[in-house]
Amino acid sequence: LKLQFLYFIGGGEKKMPTVKTTGRVLAVSVLTYVMWKMCERGNRRSYLKKQAMKKRAERDQKRTEQYGDLDFKSLPRGAEIISMTVEELVRSMDEGTLTSEEVVTAYCARAKEAGEVLNTNAEECFIEAIKEAQLCDAERKDGTLRGFLHGVPISIKDQIHMEGYDSTCGLAARVFKPLSYTSVLVTILKDAGAIPFVRSNVPQCLMLPESFNAIWGTACNPFDVSRTPGGSSGGEGALVACGASPLGIGTDIGGSIRIPAGFCGVVGFKPTSQRISAHGMGVPRPNDASGQNAVFSCAGPLAKTVDDVELVMRLWCSEGKTTMWKRDPLVPKMVWDSTESKSTRKLRFGVLRDDGFFTAAPAYNRALNLATEGLKKNGHEVVEIDFDLHRHALLFVAEMSSEGKMRGFLDGLDGEMLHENYSFLKKMADMPPLVRWLVSSVYGLIGKTRMQHIVGEAGEYSVYGFWELIKERDLLKKAFLAYLMKEGIDAVLCPGVGMSALKHGMSTKLSLSCSYAYLWNNFHFPAGSVPVTYVSSGENVYESAFQDPLTHDAKKDIKGAVGLPVNVQIATAPFTDELCLKAMRDVEAAVSSSWRRPNFSHETVLVSKPE
Repeated sequence: LKLQFLYFIGGGEKKMPTVKTTGRVLAVSVLTYVMWKMCERGNRRSYLKKQAMKKRAERDQKRTEQYGDLDFKSLPRGAEIISMTVEELVRSMDEGTLTSEEVVTAYCARAKEAGEVLNTNAEECFIEAIKEAQLCDAERKDGTLRGFLHGVPISIKDQIHMEGYDSTCGLAARVFKPLSYTSVLVTILKDAGAIPFVRSNVPQCLMLPESFNAIWGTACNPFDVSRTPGGSSGGEGALVACGASPLGIGTDIGGSIRIPAGFCGVVGFKPTSQRISAHGMGVPRPNDASGQNAVFSCAGPLAKTVDDVELVMRLWCSEGKTTMWKRDPLVPKMVWDSTESKSTRKLRFGVLRDDGFFTAAPAYNRALNLATEGLKKNGHEVVEIDFDLHRHALLFVAEMSSEGKMRGFLDGLDGEMLHENYSFLKKMADMPPLVRWLVSSVYGLIGKTRMQHIVGEAGEYSVYGFWELIKERDLLKKAFLAYLMKEGIDAVLCPGVGMSALKHGMSTKLSLSCSYAYLWNNFHFPAGSVPVTYVSSGENVYESAFQDPLTHDAKKDIKGAVGLPVNVQIATAPFTDELCLKAMRDVEAAVSSSWRRPNFSHETVLVSKPE
């Protein structure tokens, strides 16, 4: 066949191929291969797009055919039920004033509406949840309780494995691939009586503070649908904020629990990552595995109150019929110490107002003032932190982009087109070394030093270069821990994020405004987000000493932010999760006069600052 092909190319004359003939053969071969690969890629993208649309259509059809009778407006006690905390729901069911079926039905109906209006939902399991609630009621009537969460509905991020459901991580290649097992953490909650009833929306690849993908669409913030609820646990944040879930389970690798909590005005907690099982956690990479081990992802809860968040931690970290460290040998045996988390001892708080990288919007400084004033009034000591941390955000960016050209993302996409919200980051990642050096140098020459370092350090690294990054990160972490110990600081208080909820599409340019969240992932500190206040008139302006594109985008985005929630963050040293939750509870008590949860309405899932 080769000879015949050469004979044809050579004009029909039998002779040894010439250099010219060989060149023509190579050119045709290369062109054919390129065209074949382009067709293959196009076909793959088209197939995945159709699969994503098919999956959403399947969910929407179930809403019509199976969930048509779920109408929140028709439930007389609906608004009352969704306004309760988890502890209040449990107490009401124990006292017999509410049944699990009533509670679960109310939340399913509310979540259905939230999914339709806010795109908060991935897969929905309402019928299954209501049947399980009926079974819980029968067991309660017989005097049998599974555990403290008996009959309580919970929402689960579309990354955490549940038997019989996809775990898409926002990737079309993962639809119609139901899991054969349930994650350790969800199993523990189910053994305690919790009832999963909805899986929540996430961003494609889980790596921006916004929730969007080709399967479930773009999630919206219940305070302002033109803005995002955050990411990557954005669906969870929105569900809890609008009363469509009493308790959500998300994950956090760069603020993915605390950013949605801050954007939506709820409580969120990221535990010490090495303390919590990762068994059954989806990873947006082939085979659910990533070689990136500089920063760890970690599951954690979102809820209305700190007490509700601690319920989850106590169940995860306690001895029981489903003990975490017995199911997952990679988890250390550290039993939850409620005496520490419930302690009334007074703490010494250190306030970090500015991380030196991104100046937080004005409302966050007021929120810190409200928190510190309340803490002092309640007998706690508060001091200002004076420590240079400006390198932390740049190190985080460098670590997470060190593979170069977003190769891990592209592997995880498995042929799907990268979402347009990643376009700016992709351009940054694809920048050739010489161009990167030139652009970085120009920024330096014109005095835009922050952009100089962002561009210069966000490229591909050699193994040695990566080691140097980790060494610098670890030395900074060690120095900061030494500073906290020297100053006797128990807990750090800082802005929840740098900006209130971003407008749709702005996460690609303003993701670095979340540097206050990245800090604690990079240092492996437990950290939580607690709502304090709302953006007031006059605070929808932004100023910074850095006059660069990041500041320019922040100034544009903050317009119209009045009425959005404002959270603060609390962080403590690694493996002091109980102390962190105690400090969060102290802050929650300190701001009780400035923070009021929005009132939920029968008429709409949208919420607003209470009058």
